Amino acid sequence: MNSYPIDIITYIDSKNNLPDYLSKSLERTKSKGFDILDITPDNYNYVKPFHAGFKHIRDITIPKIEKIINNINGFFIAEGDLWLNDDFHFDNFITMNLQQPTWLGYKKKLSNYIVGNFLIYIPSTHFEQFKNYIQNQKRLIYSDRFFTKLYFDDWLHLHDKSVASEIVHYSNVLNGIRL
Repeated sequence: MNSYPIDIITYIDSKNNLPDYLSKSLERTKSKGFDILDITPDNYNYVKPFHAGFKHIRDITIPKIEKIINNINGFFIAEGDLWLNDDFHFDNFITMNLQQPTWLGYKKKLSNYIVGNFLIYIPSTHFEQFKNYIQNQKRLIYSDRFFTKLYFDDWLHLHDKSVASEIVHYSNVLNGIRL
């Protein structure tokens, strides 16, 4: 494992199946030089799909990262449908020399909302603050709404151009095809 692993937010359905697109995303991400932590899918079939991502970060990602935080320089949180842009590789990330939490992969920025949290980077030096933000958010929330709040609080920086998109797939949140 390198010093900047990615934790993938994903789930298993009621039949214990991972999403079809996940293997494609994992293969692409690894081919770009990124290390991925062991996949720990949630089974939040009882939670509204649009709240499951935040719950996953709170209940699975945070404890997982907490166990390794002293051995890494930073970490990524990525959605399971992550598709890194052709021109973005791990070496590109290293040359960016990011010192602040940064939203690297998103769909679009609106005046009061940023859509899609495909790839978020958190330096280890900011983990405790991030954990506090997560723990202080008592109600379940859309994960991109949560990250938008951190952006408008000037804690999370938005990269000037998204380095990722998402794989076209059926979305439980949209209850339809996500393009």
